[in-house]
Amino acid sequence: MTHDDEDVPIRVDFRDAATARAWIEETRIKRPYRPRFFAAFGEALASRPALRILELGSGPGQLARALLARCDVSAYVALDFSPAMHALAAEHLGALASRVTFVTRDFREPAWPDGLGGFDAVVTLQAAHETRHRRHLVPLLERARTTLAPGGVLLYADHYLTPETRLLVARGRAGLVDVHLRHEEGNMALWCGTNPALSSVR
Repeated sequence: MTHDDEDVPIRVDFRDAATARAWIEETRIKRPYRPRFFAAFGEALASRPALRILELGSGPGQLARALLARCDVSAYVALDFSPAMHALAAEHLGALASRVTFVTRDFREPAWPDGLGGFDAVVTLQAAHETRHRRHLVPLLERARTTLAPGGVLLYADHYLTPETRLLVARGRAGLVDVHLRHEEGNMALWCGTNPALSSVR
């Protein structure tokens, strides 16, 4: 294995509550445009009724709050490997936390979708890079697609690891169709793709 094939080392332990809180503040300062991404997610889903949503790498609950406030959500599953992040999310969501099912799993593990059921939307914001190498991105998105109902959508936003990473998503390499850019700002982009079983549903 060459140096380029090696996974990027994990330097931040999000399972530590203090570290998780520090990350939230650092991200707020470094990426002040994140609220506009929250809005773009909401805009993409606002017309769909009774949404069953799965969020991957749900972190402190900021995207969950935005979607629960704007969209018609019948079920929201927040998946994260960090109990500390789940605790912060529950704190941030307040009364809305009662509408969220918190699942502690690591999406770097192949079996993470087991038993989760079908969803109308899978969303992820600034989390997929935690797979630690671009070669893991397509398998992650492929597994995410298996949790989607026919015609369901995957909304993926992250910063660019490499130009190749952007192309992997843009070309629909995860079995998605109708892949298109919804929002781009700073060094981040939000892509939307549809489960091809009913690709005309949007």
